[in-house]
Amino acid sequence: MTTAEKIYQVVKKLPEPMLLEVLDFAEYLKQKNKTNSLPVKKASDTDKYFANPKVMEAIERGRADIKAGRVTTITDPNNIWDSILS
Repeated sequence: MTTAEKIYQVVKKLPEPMLLEVLDFAEYLKQKNKTNSLPVKKASDTDKYFANPKVMEAIERGRADIKAGRVTTITDPNNIWDSILS
């Protein structure tokens, strides 16, 4: 999910007065960027990793497993496999 998509997910749930504030702030940032010419952020390795849909699908499956109680408790961090296989 891109940053724009994340912003949209949050913003679409806000009431109209707050949307106006968000719009004002976005327009302020747009104008500020025109005057300051901020450098474009280069995508990091982390950004590229999380842009992979398979990674995000795996994270969502993990969240669903946790919510459904499909988890294993690690009782001894020094001997993980005994906890998993028991």
